[in-house]
Amino acid sequence: MLDLLIKGGVVLFPIVVLSVIALALIIERSIFFFRIREDNPDLGGYIVEQLRSGHAAKVIGELKQHNSPEASVLLEGIKTWREKQTPGTIHMHMESRALRNAGELEKNVPYLSSIANLTTLLGLLGTVTGMIVSFLNLKVSGISDPALLAGGISQAMITTAAGLTVAIPSLLFFHIFRQIVNKTISRMEIATSELLSLLSKSKSKPKRQD
Repeated sequence: MLDLLIKGGVVLFPIVVLSVIALALIIERSIFFFRIREDNPDLGGYIVEQLRSGHAAKVIGELKQHNSPEASVLLEGIKTWREKQTPGTIHMHMESRALRNAGELEKNVPYLSSIANLTTLLGLLGTVTGMIVSFLNLKVSGISDPALLAGGISQAMITTAAGLTVAIPSLLFFHIFRQIVNKTISRMEIATSELLSLLSKSKSKPKRQD
């Protein structure tokens, strides 16, 4: 490994550093998304039905046991509703909570895309510098010493391979995480809409329970 680092030249070192950062980000985000996953795909619909049956206190207790963003948005809305706030105020509270959740969901995800781009460019830079070294060695030694030419080409190939090795999984996980973020935000919006639709209809307002 050390021999490859030496052969790869100076450009290989930032690629290695970025690979460590990318791995740390992937692990951190994977743990985070696993922790906040929601097992009930229709949590909003379930909560609305429970509220229609007058089980507000039960619903609050259940939502507190969930770690998902949509659960926290629903919990914020129900708590505000029980404080006898208007639908507009409830909407603002839920929207504020949803925005904070969206910020937490998107945390560190864009860095993976940046790392993928940077490592690709660094690999290309290593390729270019490696070829320059090869042609300079060829100019100095002529064609009598192909080993010098091979050394520069080797440096070019090592940095290219290293850059792509880091860029490909970084870009893959970036898109995976983006899909998770988008789906979670969509579920928060649906849950918000379902709850507000219930609370805005006077005839369908759930019974309050203390």
